[in-house]
Amino acid sequence: MKQHRFASHTPEEKRHLSNLGHMGEGVLLAVVGVLALLGNSGLLAWASLLWPVLILAAGVLLLFLIYPRHPLSDWPLIWRDAQQREHTIMALAVAVSGLAELLRANLPALGYVWPAAMILIGGLFLFHAQHGTSEAAAKAVRQHRVLGTTIVAAGLLRGGEIVTGTGVFALLWLVALLLAAAQLLFYREPEGAYEAGEHGEH
Repeated sequence: MKQHRFASHTPEEKRHLSNLGHMGEGVLLAVVGVLALLGNSGLLAWASLLWPVLILAAGVLLLFLIYPRHPLSDWPLIWRDAQQREHTIMALAVAVSGLAELLRANLPALGYVWPAAMILIGGLFLFHAQHGTSEAAAKAVRQHRVLGTTIVAAGLLRGGEIVTGTGVFALLWLVALLLAAAQLLFYREPEGAYEAGEHGEH
């Protein structure tokens, strides 16, 4: 049976690639948070347009990284892997929310897509599938649950800002987003990850 390229890597290589992926996501969220903060403060008016473009591009790029050859040929095998299935949903949520943010000036209701996407992504992190030994999976689960809670909080606070128009919410959701970015930047796969089989959702 044909395997996707990630399956052929050693556990150490998989941990390295996963760490790079988490760091890349952390950089993305940090840049989005800073740009949104600058845009909200009025210091850089164009920043409010740039960060939706950034997350749209990031979502599309992530899909290409998950499905490197062709979506139709890669989909059946990769979709069966719980982690990659969740990563696919996250990538789609990010891309759709970026597009929604770009269109929300004409359709204000689309403003709820980004907070909904953050809540969805945070929820997936709360129950993120893990590969590796029981000890490694348990440690990774704890870290992902803290991360997931932080991202869900960012989504709820962003929703609160849209509903109430309160400036405090506008600041708090960005603080939560930057905290999530920091967690991703400093996340490292525990020793034993991707070893001794695979564990399901926790």
